Parts: sequence; structure tokens; C-alpha cells
Amino acid sequence: MYKFLISCLFLMAGFAQNPYLEKQLFVIRNPQTNRVEFRKAMKKIGESLAVRISKNLSTKTASIKTVLEKSADHQLLDEDLVLVTILRAGLPMLNGMMKVFPDAEIGFLAMKRNEKTLLPTVFYQGMPSLKGKTVIIADPMIATGGSMLDAVKIVESLGAKRIIVAGAMSTDHGIGKIKQYKSEIPIYSGVIDPLLNEIGYIVPGLGDAGDRSFGLKID
Repeated sequence: MYKFLISCLFLMAGFAQNPYLEKQLFVIRNPQTNRVEFRKAMKKIGESLAVRISKNLSTKTASIKTVLEKSADHQLLDEDLVLVTILRAGLPMLNGMMKVFPDAEIGFLAMKRNEKTLLPTVFYQGMPSLKGKTVIIADPMIATGGSMLDAVKIVESLGAKRIIVAGAMSTDHGIGKIKQYKSEIPIYSGVIDPLLNEIGYIVPGLGDAGDRSFGLKID
């Protein structure tokens, strides 16, 4: 079932590769990449995914008269947009997306995963009004899909008109879980890795994105 879903997703071009994005994925996979360079690469991935997402958002025609007294028409974004990220790992990706969508409102979710059950618990939620708005949820790793699915349900319950999911790395399992819940949610990912290990980490993956960005946290 999951592989069928992923095949359909590739047809939606949410996973098209390019050398720029491939370079950033190479950097974040490298165990020798330091925190500063890791955050920079993750920010660039967020920016790249946001550009890709923007191609499928609503636009309006705007005309501008140039210094040559001639008019040119351009398609500008016409969305009431909110960017939501899952703390703390999602912050660098969020910063990249904010470069593309500087006028978007910002929302935050904080979750902690139970390392035995692999299920997330939400312990902080800071959101603007989402009613009738388009919401992009960004999380670097869509592994089991549990955290992202919880985020989708929260955003949905707050009245979002449309939900879009973005991740630097994903698995068939994580994407399939979201698609089983609501098949029409578009998912954009830098890469889809083939495996989850016994503790719910993406393989080959990159490790813990939050620790790689900000240092090892102490529980």
C-alpha cells in the first residue's frame, strides 16, 4: 500500500531532485558536518522546498509600469499563509522557508517522543489564527510519521483551509501514515530513505536533526 502511495506522489513532482538540493542533503548526511554548517544546509533545504511549494500555491496577476513606460504582468502569491514547525529540529528549515514567504505568520509546536513506544506527546502549542488559511508544516525528519500526523491533526482542528507537509528526509512508512489519514495532503520531501531502524530513526538518514543543529540535549 505504502509503495503504491509513494509512486503516486512521485507523479505529483513533490520529490523532484536537483543538484543544489542534492548538495545540501550530502552536507547534512555527513557525520563530520559541524552544527553551523548543518544549520546552514538545513536552512537551504527549507528554502528549496518552499520554492517548490510556491509553484502550487494560488497567485494573482499584478501589473507594473517600468521606467520605459511599458507594463509587465507578474503572478504574485495570493495565499493567507502560515508556517508551522516542530521544535527544536525544525527551526533551521523554518528560517529557510521564511526567506521565500517573508509575510507568512508563524506557529510552533513542541513534541517529545517516547523512546519505547515511539509515540509523540505535545507539550507546547503557539499558533496564530489558522481559520481559513493555508498552513505549511515543516519538520526535517518524517520517520514514523507520528509527530507530523499529530501536527496535521492539530492544525486541522484549528480550522486550516489547506495543509501542506514538508520534510528534508522521509520514509515510505511516514508518508504512508499521513496519506492514509488524508490522501489529499501534498507532501514535499528532499529525499525518501528506504528504512526505519528499531528505534524509529531513518536509515541511512542523518541521525538526530535537533542534536545535529543545536547540540546533544539532556533529558
